[in-house]
Order: sequence, then structure tokens, then C-alpha cells
Amino acid sequence: MSSKINDDLDAEELFHCAIEASSLKYHDRAIELLKRSISIEDHPAKRLFLAAEHAEIKLYDRAIEGMQAAISMAPELWIAHFQLGQLYLVTQEISEAKKVWEHIVNSTSSPRYFQEFARGLLAIADGNTEDGVEQLRGGILENNENPALNKDIEKIIEATINQNAPQEEPQVEDEENSAVNKMLLSKYGQN
Repeated sequence: MSSKINDDLDAEELFHCAIEASSLKYHDRAIELLKRSISIEDHPAKRLFLAAEHAEIKLYDRAIEGMQAAISMAPELWIAHFQLGQLYLVTQEISEAKKVWEHIVNSTSSPRYFQEFARGLLAIADGNTEDGVEQLRGGILENNENPALNKDIEKIIEATINQNAPQEEPQVEDEENSAVNKMLLSKYGQN
């Protein structure tokens, strides 16, 4: 991959090149291309994608700021709200995560599947694992628009069940293996 960005590329071309770089795990290149595209023409989807890239490389403060920027530009970008809640969970800001998920649940304009996912995560955060998993599964059944999101929710369910399963031997859970950190921030879209 060339290290210099072609000055002749327009904002849309840069954005699509960033998506390709990200899919190849060239996060530094994706971030560079996204920043360049945003400098030419700002857009909430670009902010969302840049925040997800920052989350991929564990720059969670920047990821949170980016999600907040995307939401301020497009308040009904529900995927950004949902991912912001996940970021707050990853950074152990549980009360902030709950606020975001409660907003999704209480909004009349958020899609039903996001409401179910948010209810499920709120229940799990409150220690009601069985209810939470049931609601997450209900959200998967509701969600016909976003298969990638369903796959991530399935990972959350699996991680939650595994985390709460009785262990024969004491299990040392490091930060990288916790259910929280298995909630990967995929770059899935919202219709």
C-alpha cells in the first residue's frame, strides 16, 4: 500500500479507500484517509467510521468523542448511540452506558431491534443475565436490516453466557478476555 495519499482523490473516493484499508486491517491508513475525507467534506457516517477505527486501536476517548460528534450531526443515527453505549461499557463508565441505552429504549424513533438490544444490555448490566440474553435474542429476531449487528449481538450473548457459566477451576479473566472487551465495534451500517 502506497504511503502517500493522492491529492487528486475527492472526499467520496477517500472514504471508500478508507473502508478498503480498514477491511485489510490497515487502521493507520484508514484513519489517515478518513481524516482527509472529513477535511474535504464532513459527514456523520465518516465520523462514525473514524470513531470505530479509533476503538479498534483502543483509543477509546477519541472513539467516544467521535461517536458523540456523529450523534450531534445526525441524532437519529442509532448505530452511533448503540456503539457509544458499548464504548462507555468498555471504559467502565457504566452509568454513562446506561444513559445512552435508556435514551434508545425511550425514543419513539429508534428502531425496535435497537430498543430490544438496549433493554438486554441494561438488564445484563444490572445483573439480570437471563432476561438480558432473552431480550438480546428478541432483538436479533426483530432485526432484518443489519445482519452484521446480529452477529455482534450473538458474540455478546456467547461471551455473557460463558462469563456466567460455572467453572470447574478458578478462571483468571484478564482485560482482553472479558465479555466487555469481546463486544467488538464492527463497522456495520444503519439503513
